Amino acid sequence: ENEQSQEGGVISLSQIILFGIDRVLIQEGLVNDATELECIVRQVVLEEDVEIEKYYNRKKEPDMEQVQKDGKYLEMTFAIFMKILYQCRLRKKYHDDNYLMNMLQKVEQQVLEQQTGGFNQDTSTMLAAKAVHCGSSTTSQKRQKYSDRYDEYVSKFQLWERKFLGNADAVKRQSRRLDILRGCFVGARNAKVVAALKIVYMDYAALRLAGDLIFKLMSKIAN
Repeated sequence: ENEQSQEGGVISLSQIILFGIDRVLIQEGLVNDATELECIVRQVVLEEDVEIEKYYNRKKEPDMEQVQKDGKYLEMTFAIFMKILYQCRLRKKYHDDNYLMNMLQKVEQQVLEQQTGGFNQDTSTMLAAKAVHCGSSTTSQKRQKYSDRYDEYVSKFQLWERKFLGNADAVKRQSRRLDILRGCFVGARNAKVVAALKIVYMDYAALRLAGDLIFKLMSKIAN
């Protein structure tokens, strides 16, 4: 769970490629290909690690073989991402003072197009699907497990709603727990609510625990 809690505000190289940001950098002549971009990312993240070690007076020589293999060197905060863009920018011979701002606008446009272009899917649903694969492979596997469990919960609520509506006595009964169950039915029908809660469920242990407890309580009522 500690690893999950540290994922907030972090973007990975796989996300950059997923959103097509690497294509923008290639088109601008800042990198030749994704392989070169990966080298730059690893180098900048390594330099940041070295600076942190110096700040805490910890002298630790980096294992370059590990740097080339470890997925953590492909994960970056927004500040590190900006440093990577700056390093890429230094490779461009001709640029004006507004070049970086224009570059960010192109990146933003690419992300928006990737999210909405050619898809009928709601943006929140798309982001939830992409969130499963964010971060390291270990984190992605955990998110996939939580995503599958969450999807099972949603399917159960949809099944229970049909069963509930077919029971006239259950529909007429009033109680606090039945009101919560009815609220779950409404939420399970709303794609935006389902997608938003899935992201929260995958990333936050406390809320995931609360969700599991609510599901167990509701299952007792529904069954």
